[in-house]
Amino acid sequence: KLLDPVDAAAPQKSSSSPVAIDRIPRAKSPVSRVVGFGGSDMHLYNAWLPPSVAEETKKEGEAFSRVVSSMRSSYKPEDPDSVYATLKWISVLDVFLKAKSDVALEDVTAVVEIGLELFGVSQDKLYVQVRWGNILVRVLNKYRKKLALKVQWRPLYDTLVHTHFSRSTGPEGWRVRQRHFEAITSLVRSCRRFFPAGSASEIWSEFSSLMENPWHNSSFEGSGFVRLFLPTNLENQDFYTNDWVRKTMELWESIPNCQFWNSQWSAVIARVIKNYDFVDWECFLPVLFTRYLNMFEVSLLGTSVPVIDIGTK
Repeated sequence: KLLDPVDAAAPQKSSSSPVAIDRIPRAKSPVSRVVGFGGSDMHLYNAWLPPSVAEETKKEGEAFSRVVSSMRSSYKPEDPDSVYATLKWISVLDVFLKAKSDVALEDVTAVVEIGLELFGVSQDKLYVQVRWGNILVRVLNKYRKKLALKVQWRPLYDTLVHTHFSRSTGPEGWRVRQRHFEAITSLVRSCRRFFPAGSASEIWSEFSSLMENPWHNSSFEGSGFVRLFLPTNLENQDFYTNDWVRKTMELWESIPNCQFWNSQWSAVIARVIKNYDFVDWECFLPVLFTRYLNMFEVSLLGTSVPVIDIGTK
């Protein structure tokens, strides 16, 4: 057995536990996974286990299902403080991740949905949000190509603004707030690929008005939100037209020689280039070349003056 939900608060490791797999020296072979026992897709290390131990690993999926069920029952909607009772399950989930357990995707989906719900209802409980945010990032990154779920961007944005862009009288110190900021921004980046169709248009409409005056501080705030939230997944590909790219390049050019501004838009454009090959980038190459050359501050003819324009007329 990996562990039993009853003993989740203090899981015990035994010689027959697949947790021992994590202590096996990492193989140098480029092969990361093989077809294991029973025809299921298992980690390479499981193929090295004695048959009796390998047989026990087949029970990991059932144990994980029991953990998910117990985790769900730990939270009582009528008792907001019951979110603290769910924290003991985070270490259990961490064990399954480290053991590279073969679990059902529907259970993984349930973990993400429950975790996001707990994250959302834990407003002003920054420690709870930090713990759940960090484990959700790990789960989403590990199963990102296998999960089929939808995550709304607005609740994440509301939490970010409520916690870090408004006056707070909470008792949390600077260190906890810093960890919370890192956790929620990482969670947004991990959730972007699961934003539903139409999210890119909503996000752009929400923040584009902040960038109408490039010399106002709101422009930098708006560009930061666009960089963080704007998804470049398959569901939102219809949003990225040549006209949008042209407007974005005009916005980028509106503030010259600003490292923060350059980093924001270069990151957005880079993700669009990486994920969408239907955009006609040839007409944008001159201005892209100029912008990146300015970012690197490449000097010409031995001078220290960066290039400004390559001449497109």
